[in-house]
Amino acid sequence: MLIHTTEFSNEPLHRQICQQLMAKILTGDLQQGAELQPVHLLAREQRISVNTVERAYQDLAREGLITYANGAGAYVKALSAAQKQALATHCLFGDAQESRRLEEELMMAQKIQARLLPGALPNHARLQLAAYSEASRPLGGDYYDCLPLDEHRFGLVIADACGKGLPAAMLICQIQAIIKNEICHGSSLRQALQNLNQYVKRYNSARHFVTLFYGIFDDRTGVLEFANAGHNHPILTRNNGQLEFLQTTGPALGVLAGVEHQIQTIKLNGGDGVLFYTDGVTETMNRSREEFGEQRLQSFLIGQRERSAAEMIRLLLEDLNRFRASAFLQDDRTMMMMKVSKI
Repeated sequence: MLIHTTEFSNEPLHRQICQQLMAKILTGDLQQGAELQPVHLLAREQRISVNTVERAYQDLAREGLITYANGAGAYVKALSAAQKQALATHCLFGDAQESRRLEEELMMAQKIQARLLPGALPNHARLQLAAYSEASRPLGGDYYDCLPLDEHRFGLVIADACGKGLPAAMLICQIQAIIKNEICHGSSLRQALQNLNQYVKRYNSARHFVTLFYGIFDDRTGVLEFANAGHNHPILTRNNGQLEFLQTTGPALGVLAGVEHQIQTIKLNGGDGVLFYTDGVTETMNRSREEFGEQRLQSFLIGQRERSAAEMIRLLLEDLNRFRASAFLQDDRTMMMMKVSKI
């Protein structure tokens, strides 16, 4: 019984199995009385959970195509030509209506998620910021923001939720809400990280975690105070071309309970720039499945360090798109460039 499932489909895995088996039954590939593959064998073959296969078989039973009870075998029921025609018509038009409904809901979710990203970033005499974010699926798990704390201090955030699609998008929405709440309550950087970690650990499964960089920049002193929770280290390009890295100061959020992230500070001078990015940037692949990598990224930053933040984001995106093998994007990618203006 040949079944193909893929995580790149918008359909849940159990619906993929259900639809493929339904097609085999309606076309006669599976005849009356045929026994479907045992649940545990199909689950092992497809490398999916037993519960996923059980849900698929339960859906087929509700459609009247098979007899099935948990723990017992699944057998194809007798269907007349008229019944098959009615089911095929229902699948054709019923699924089309459902697809349109889901598509409309997905488009609405995309618009809501897009509004969660900042509409404008600071760009004044002392500080320039520019950013770009692109999801590999209709809904993404990346997030960036610049949040004013007062007249001179800005909270800089970039985060990447484990996984893709709706689960990652929902988790990253929670992260954004918590960060804004912490800022409203005047929490310190350390306290905000503790609360974020506690929330992700308590309310999400062990498979879900978030990498996050959170920094506070003071444009009067040029000091960036930061904590890095397992995120790709932002790259600081000094005005003279030297590179420094804002390293991890603790594990990703949700990995360990009660962990305390170390807080670090670094002084930024006029002409210095910091690139914050998610792993989808360096993991962009070409036709040979070679990654763009950190070395190319670092060479780009050194070569383009005299440019404005907006120009650097634009040129980096052009480089990444030239490097890419096709229009298919393997992972969400987000980048935010910060430049300290020369005075």
